[in-house]
Amino acid sequence: MGKSRDNLLGLGGQRTSMSRGAMRGSGYSGKGGRPDPLEEKRELLRKLKEKRDKEREAQEGDESGD
Repeated sequence: MGKSRDNLLGLGGQRTSMSRGAMRGSGYSGKGGRPDPLEEKRELLRKLKEKRDKEREAQEGDESGD
């Protein structure tokens, strides 16, 4: 006869394995190579600050050039 259909172990997917470092909370172990969310936030804030500083410098340059 055929295989037994009573054994439904593993049906619906399996859990992903986590590294020891991820279990201890060292870093972000997301899929797809996504960086740490805090690191993303820091980078975004850094870019915004640089943009704001450039705008201020350009504004000051316009004022002093008059």
